[in-house]
Amino acid sequence: MQILIAEDEKPIAASLKKRFLEEGFHPMIVTDGESVLSAVEKIVFDVILLDWRMPKLSGYDACKALRARGIKTPIILLTALSDISNKVEALNAGADDYITKPFSFDELFARIHAVLRRFNSTTTELSFSNYTLNLVDHTLIKPNETIKISQKEFELLKFFLTNKNTIVNKDQICENAWGIKCSPLSNIVEVTIRNLRRKLESDTHKKFIRTIYGEGYVFFVDEILKH
Repeated sequence: MQILIAEDEKPIAASLKKRFLEEGFHPMIVTDGESVLSAVEKIVFDVILLDWRMPKLSGYDACKALRARGIKTPIILLTALSDISNKVEALNAGADDYITKPFSFDELFARIHAVLRRFNSTTTELSFSNYTLNLVDHTLIKPNETIKISQKEFELLKFFLTNKNTIVNKDQICENAWGIKCSPLSNIVEVTIRNLRRKLESDTHKKFIRTIYGEGYVFFVDEILKH
């Protein structure tokens, strides 16, 4: 899970990065609001943490700018301010939640999961690269084109997108994406992945699905592959 941490206090940023790595997240640190706007143009994040007071552009203004650009990623503002008006401002700016410093990591972690649950229960689309997976009509869309995918391919792609950058094996795919038990003699996973790869990579030549031999598969968005 990709998390962007915008925090200019290095000890706090380093501590958060360490804890998120331990929890299996993929954290990226930036130290000012302008870097936040640059980062979201390159990487699709699952959640964004914004410190209220940062150089160049405050977390508050960065939050407003992200929402103005149509970025729907869940945002939590980190603030040392305790006045209720600032909390109202945070929510009015488009933040999904706020947390006042000092805070415990357990509280922050719980709030992240809470906003992700709310977001996942209301979202109707999952986007990556120049593709959009519509969760309502089960279509895969790219600019000026709708790509035909089977129901199994839709469920597989949705599972990959909600578990991107994480190794998943055949049994997990069968059980969590399709609700079935994998037969040792079945090649349904390999065939579906091969078909989905062909459709995603036919004109982009970007390898979204990587095979990790002996372990399973990982779905990367194309921006991650550049690093």
